[in-house]
Amino acid sequence: MWAHESRVMDLPVAFLKGYRALDLTGLSGQLCGRMLADLGMEVIKIEPPGGDPVRRLAPFVKSSNGKELSTTFAHLNAGKASKALDIEQEADRAAFRKWVETADVVLESFQPGELDAKGLGYKSLAAINPGIVMASITGFGQTGPKKNLVCNDLVALAESGFLYISGDPSLPPCKPPETQAYYFASLFATAGVLAALYRRERTGQGDHVDSSMQETLATQEHIIRLWANEQQILRRAGSQHGSVAPAKIFPCRDGFVYLYVTRQHWKLFLDVWKDHDSVFDAPEWLNNLYRRAHTDELNPAVEAFMSQYSMAEITELLQAKGIPCVPVNTPMGFVNDEHVQGRGFMAPVEHAQFGNVKQAAMPVVIDGARPAVGSVPPFDGRRSPSYISPVAGERREGPDGGDVRGSGDTLGRHGDSSKNTPAPKSGSAANSGNGPLDGMRIVSFDHVLAGPYGTTILAELGADVIKVESSKGGMDPFRFFGTGEDPNLSPRFLEFNRNKRSFTVNLKHPKGKKVLHDLVAKADAVLDNYSVDVVERIGLGYRELCEVKPDIINLRMPGLGTTGPKRHFSTVGVNITSFTGLTYMWNHPGNTNPPIGSQTVFPDYVSGVLCAIIIISGVLHRDRHKQGAFIDLAQSEATAFMIGTNLMEAAASGRDPQPIGNASLSVAPHDCYPCKGADRWCVIAAETDQQWSALAKILGAGVEEDQRFKTNADRLRNRDALNAMICQWTKDKDAFEIRDQLQKSGVPAGVVQTGEDLTNDPQLTERGFIVAVENPRLGRVVLPNFPLHFTNARLTRRWEFPVLGRDTEAVLRDVVGYSEAKIAAHKNDGVLE
Repeated sequence: MWAHESRVMDLPVAFLKGYRALDLTGLSGQLCGRMLADLGMEVIKIEPPGGDPVRRLAPFVKSSNGKELSTTFAHLNAGKASKALDIEQEADRAAFRKWVETADVVLESFQPGELDAKGLGYKSLAAINPGIVMASITGFGQTGPKKNLVCNDLVALAESGFLYISGDPSLPPCKPPETQAYYFASLFATAGVLAALYRRERTGQGDHVDSSMQETLATQEHIIRLWANEQQILRRAGSQHGSVAPAKIFPCRDGFVYLYVTRQHWKLFLDVWKDHDSVFDAPEWLNNLYRRAHTDELNPAVEAFMSQYSMAEITELLQAKGIPCVPVNTPMGFVNDEHVQGRGFMAPVEHAQFGNVKQAAMPVVIDGARPAVGSVPPFDGRRSPSYISPVAGERREGPDGGDVRGSGDTLGRHGDSSKNTPAPKSGSAANSGNGPLDGMRIVSFDHVLAGPYGTTILAELGADVIKVESSKGGMDPFRFFGTGEDPNLSPRFLEFNRNKRSFTVNLKHPKGKKVLHDLVAKADAVLDNYSVDVVERIGLGYRELCEVKPDIINLRMPGLGTTGPKRHFSTVGVNITSFTGLTYMWNHPGNTNPPIGSQTVFPDYVSGVLCAIIIISGVLHRDRHKQGAFIDLAQSEATAFMIGTNLMEAAASGRDPQPIGNASLSVAPHDCYPCKGADRWCVIAAETDQQWSALAKILGAGVEEDQRFKTNADRLRNRDALNAMICQWTKDKDAFEIRDQLQKSGVPAGVVQTGEDLTNDPQLTERGFIVAVENPRLGRVVLPNFPLHFTNARLTRRWEFPVLGRDTEAVLRDVVGYSEAKIAAHKNDGVLE
């Protein structure tokens, strides 16, 4: 049991209990409210009088008495309350403004300017409640030339560059299952909301968080950096990893596995592969790049070996040697996995007016307990009165002694007027007085991508992130990515470690652990993404951290979590994708033998944003309640949460949902189409009859009168014929011209952009997302900026290369409080590197 021994929890800690959010979002932003609700915030869903249209979105599960429940609605809205309002009516807008007086957060996903026109924009709401935090989740953000384009999930995936790199290179780009552009921007918005609340606790001032789907997705996979600095366009590669081999999906007797073998695994792999050709024993095969360049020779030989075994047999054989190999699960395979079941990730939920069904729970375990999944809110079509139940938020005083939420606050069932604002901490040397997390300090033992991506988010938001490494066996391998033996020259390392301080210590020295304990005593949170037993071995387990600082927030994020029968499994992002069922679902229809998925390491990015969310919410809880926590964030569960709709359908029906590629279950057309030029594509969708009518007029040739496409049901039934006709129309046209023509008529359309397109995108340029910096070590470097915008908080770039150990002495002197003499003595003794 990892929970603090002095505090056994019967119920999970609700980090955000006492806060209230009003959720105005449609499908594109609802995951944000779900995350906040799972963490204990009271989230009140505002629905139109006819109910949220998402309630009527397929797929559905049926109860024993025949009632239907949308799995999409259940996944995105579990745990929320519901109020009906018609914000087109002034009386209901007045009621909403009254509710804002006692709210902490407002979430919205309207077109930019739409709420302003109704008197419900951020400026209007901040005049009512200066402490309100509003998050806006849109396709392109609140500003820029594309801000008013009609944008859905497919368009956002295309315009961000994410779609272009996904799928089989011989087929059209393939979108991931469900609505990942909506989900990922919602995760970032959640982190922004929590950062703004952290700042509000210290200043009394709320903020407006602007989350752009295009920008959040464009931070992934180095798409922009590779083109802007190296003129390399990242392209689709199927399941084959771009720089490692063997690293792809291989067939077994009863299915498929994802195998990932790097330099450190190669000799171990040959030991298991007893009858391998002696040519593979030659020293040049130890080199990652050599093996990757010779996949035509290597992969068929590996496939012949792997195909002798079942998925379970080869996984067990290779994992025993620490070699990352996992089955390519279907959703049912994941749901029924003994490890997943043992950790309780698929939780039974009693939904109001429906009954019991299993669905994905929050992908964290806090002090040994997983946050419960609440029921979906039943809908009452009657318009709600202006009254709202007693305020959920705790009354918190600002620096001037006033209530940070405005004059309308009254104490309610969770109120406690005795709690004061935490005393502001001295600004960190790295980010003095800037971002919303200024004053928060994180000690991080992170490496490769998931941990560094999460701590980069925290650092960009203003936290003082101290990255701990050791040149004697504990360096981040990304320091050497593409640079040979110099640990201080990798642009890839800089991209996901900027704004951090580098601290080195010799953990093999008897005094090394004491130095780290002294550092932890000055921190708010400690995190790592090492394998499950590493921190215990080096004396940094949760119990030892609590002896140093009893209220520490400690987050661990191994691949499969810290508990369960497979907790020791060696994993990387690409095979976590396979383990969860995401790879299986990330395919064109019928294209599952073998499944392709994507070479992207999506789990690392999702886990990274969740890492930031959990750290901030944990520190907010600690500051108010003086209690620390141990948090187990399994990267596999973080990834699986992103296909919660599919997993819920599988668990309820006992059958696997099947991949649908770029199609939609609800509307047609909705797909990716070829355009003029090599590997050039556009996306087109018509989600309403009005959009279809506009598209049909542009297509011409009698399409509008064609009885096969008269209604949406007709178009779904004749989807293949419709797509073939659209392909004929697009194939000789420029993708940008198609987008512009259709968007002018109100039809959702986008260009499947490459890294070159993104670097030159006027939307990203105007919003300051493409940034060129002069780096003393690397020269001119172009990187994507941080994807969240704030109205009040200031974000300041500090993109110096975190040279190994550069900040050790400054941290020991200015943070820990060591004297110069003590620092010198530690250097002489070899404690410091």
